[in-house]
Amino acid sequence: MIVLDLSKPAEAIEYNEQGVWNDVYTSEASVQSQVFRFSHVSSSTSYYNGFIASRSTTILESASFDDQFGCMARGGMAGEGSPYLVAYWDAYAESLTIERCCEIVFAAPYYPAGFYVCNNSFTHYVVEKGNYYARKFEQGDWLKLIVHGVDEAGNETGTVEYYLADYRSEKPEEWTLNKSWEWIDLSSLGKVSLLYFSMESTDMGERSMKTPAYFCLDRLTVMTAASASVDESLAEIGKLYYDRAAGAVRIESAEPMEVSAYNMRGALVMRQRVEGTASLDLSGTPSGVYIVRCGGKSLKIVK
Repeated sequence: MIVLDLSKPAEAIEYNEQGVWNDVYTSEASVQSQVFRFSHVSSSTSYYNGFIASRSTTILESASFDDQFGCMARGGMAGEGSPYLVAYWDAYAESLTIERCCEIVFAAPYYPAGFYVCNNSFTHYVVEKGNYYARKFEQGDWLKLIVHGVDEAGNETGTVEYYLADYRSEKPEEWTLNKSWEWIDLSSLGKVSLLYFSMESTDMGERSMKTPAYFCLDRLTVMTAASASVDESLAEIGKLYYDRAAGAVRIESAEPMEVSAYNMRGALVMRQRVEGTASLDLSGTPSGVYIVRCGGKSLKIVK
């Protein structure tokens, strides 16, 4: 198993005082780490598409470009201030060339297990508040990230979809807007040589969607053999189950990590650091539906 670790890049990543990669607007630069090369294009001192490195903890809630380098988790999976990737998918630029805006090329074919995704702060607050260009999301709206697998022969092996925002339900309490790291399982894509990304939104313009097409990524994980179970490969990240009688979630973790509980509005209701065997006591929370996340595991609870 190979896991993306941006603290160990192939070439040193230098950050400015804001925690943003110095080479965001350098045309020949790209991020490479482990067996992964992340696409990056810059044609001016104010434009890029593809992936950039960041460890910014700043969230301005501006629904504007000054929030484009941030992440709602304020850091990668290693914690606040740790490095992560921000991706910008420019649909219009992609339509003008045969090259894809957001692409991850592997050094050799692998079986992708998955990766963690989190909303970029620019995108998050446009969905929540709207701005001069894009509207605030209402009932029926959604924002979708689509992951495409491509094999060694250049054939697409399949797609995996994830809703960064999902307001399709008629009940507002069931709407979700991502604001933390969540695991996307890519095992259905099979053996691939690269991944590329596209996005869709219900807020569309003439050439592309109006919702800012950003997302954040960390800990991309690939395997060398299809026979290895994704669950087994990620077992060390964490196990969790609901002890209904005690009103607690039991956690078993082989390494220190964070466990979080969210209500169906996506609001954080509880968070704690765990290692070994621990419990998250939900007995004092109101009756309802909760999502508990720890590592690559998610648990839906109705209490």
